[in-house]
Amino acid sequence: MPFSMTNSQGRQVLTLEGAVTVRHALDLAARLGDLDESVSLAIETARLEDIDTCILQLLCSLRRTVPGLDFNRPSDAFLAAADRCGLRRELLNQRENL
Repeated sequence: MPFSMTNSQGRQVLTLEGAVTVRHALDLAARLGDLDESVSLAIETARLEDIDTCILQLLCSLRRTVPGLDFNRPSDAFLAAADRCGLRRELLNQRENL
């Protein structure tokens, strides 16, 4: 599975690695539905190589529901996908590279 959930220092950590695509969307959405929204969440994408738009949309939805959400060390692939979809501001609170 290209994603995993762990707890570290009182935070939940979602690690995305390799290719996270539409075929993983249902499993990831189910896992995200089980999150404790009162605990902060870090998303680790340093080893992410590819990500589908549907996964980015799941993460945008997560951004709206989990107030303590941070992205740690976003990979170049993550940033490129967010830029292609115009979602860098939504996900990372940053302007897209034009």
